[in-house]
Amino acid sequence: MSRNTLRINCIFFTELEKKIKSLEEEKSLLIERCLSGEADVERLNEIISELKRKLQESLSALQELGRENQSLQMECAKQQNRKWKDDSIVTACSHCSKEFSLTIRKHHCRMCGEIFCNECSSKNATIPSSKKPVRVCDACYLENSVK
Repeated sequence: MSRNTLRINCIFFTELEKKIKSLEEEKSLLIERCLSGEADVERLNEIISELKRKLQESLSALQELGRENQSLQMECAKQQNRKWKDDSIVTACSHCSKEFSLTIRKHHCRMCGEIFCNECSSKNATIPSSKKPVRVCDACYLENSVK
């Protein structure tokens, strides 16, 4: 081989070594970026899992609130459909059947609308339609106190 050929080969070899070194540096940077990207993906997957769990909890809570709302609407409709009995029709207590007179007076229960004597409607309770406690019969008092 001639000197010229050796020199060209030497230059070519040096250039190849530089190219290899540059490619190895680029490879190291790419591996570093890849590892960093994998860590980001793992972190994002954890966030997604947590958000899915929270969404499921929120959906469960929403269903529970829907059921409770429906129950309250039914109770409200039940309360609104209660009408007061007409005083002129009722002659005796709806609970104990005592006849009303000048001394045994009629009292409307503010919850159910039935008419009772004093003993059967002596309790007071807070009801949705009134801010202050109002007269209720014993049965409505028990029903209201259970809630």
